[in-house]
Amino acid sequence: MGSVAHTYTERLRARGHDVHVYTPRYRAVQYDPDYIHRVPSPIHVGNAGVVPSLFNRLKGFDIIHLHYPFFGGAEPVIVRKAVRPDQALVLTYHMDPIARGLKGALFEAHRRALFPWIVSRTDRILVSSREYANTSALGHIASAAERIEIHPFGVDLERFHPGTDPALRASLGISEGVPVLLFVGGLDSAHHFKGLSVLLEALERLPGEWHCVVVGEGSLRASFLSQTMLKPYSGRVHFVGAVTEEDLPRYYRAATIHCFPSTERAEAFGLVALEAAASGIPTIASDLPGVRGVVLNGETGMLVPPGDALALRKALEFLLVDEELRSRLALSARKRTEAEFAWDPLVSRLEETYKTLHRR
Repeated sequence: MGSVAHTYTERLRARGHDVHVYTPRYRAVQYDPDYIHRVPSPIHVGNAGVVPSLFNRLKGFDIIHLHYPFFGGAEPVIVRKAVRPDQALVLTYHMDPIARGLKGALFEAHRRALFPWIVSRTDRILVSSREYANTSALGHIASAAERIEIHPFGVDLERFHPGTDPALRASLGISEGVPVLLFVGGLDSAHHFKGLSVLLEALERLPGEWHCVVVGEGSLRASFLSQTMLKPYSGRVHFVGAVTEEDLPRYYRAATIHCFPSTERAEAFGLVALEAAASGIPTIASDLPGVRGVVLNGETGMLVPPGDALALRKALEFLLVDEELRSRLALSARKRTEAEFAWDPLVSRLEETYKTLHRR
């Protein structure tokens, strides 16, 4: 969500639009540009922050674009819309919020009590794919259908491109020619559905010579490390932590196969799969709504059942052996990103949605 909001902001500002971003003040940040506003929240839990002052802070804007889920922020935005219906409201529905235990019960209560009210006040609802919209909580609100527009997310085709990176491989002690499996994702409890534990289980009996690189940081990193420590493959799994935006494309270029083993439908699209495709490597992903619109089974990658370590292992083994298939999938993946996921035409589509609402 943050990545998409950032890309929209920077590309729209480059086109001359006056775009401002309001987000809870998670932490103190130096050197923010003057169009980024970190709003104090009296109640703050994880990524959720109650920010009632948004009601007044959003005065004067022609269009408000709400990225959802945003618990504690969506509510004052919708109250403002009820008071000022002439102020256009666009909502990007990123995913169904999913959790276990008490948090899951709170999500469900919110979905039943407040979500229909939020949707009813929105002028346009943007989703990354029709399939995800139909199978998500939106699909249960009949009145939403007429306001839904499909707006896939994109990828920077200049930043992510095919190539190699022998220096990065060497820094990790990986010889040239040895296949590299790549995982990119958060290693915290909020991203528990990314499925790294499934991948680590799949690696346990994966034959042949290979290395696995894990890019990401978070509170669960220690438990993942302990999961690998006593395994025979421990020396071939590299936890590199968080990497800079500048270095991230290098990891894709150094990789052979991208692994995207998410376990739940909270994974609604998959920007990392687009980054891999643009970098010219195939992805093995979980067969989930939304994800299977990014990774086409047998065309740009392979799909396996979510949470199935055995199926993931078999798919990895299959691609590791068949170099010709890997090359064909990689070429197809790059061509598809060029044809369907370049950012410029996608931002133009978003711009046209804004202009239509503004004219009204």
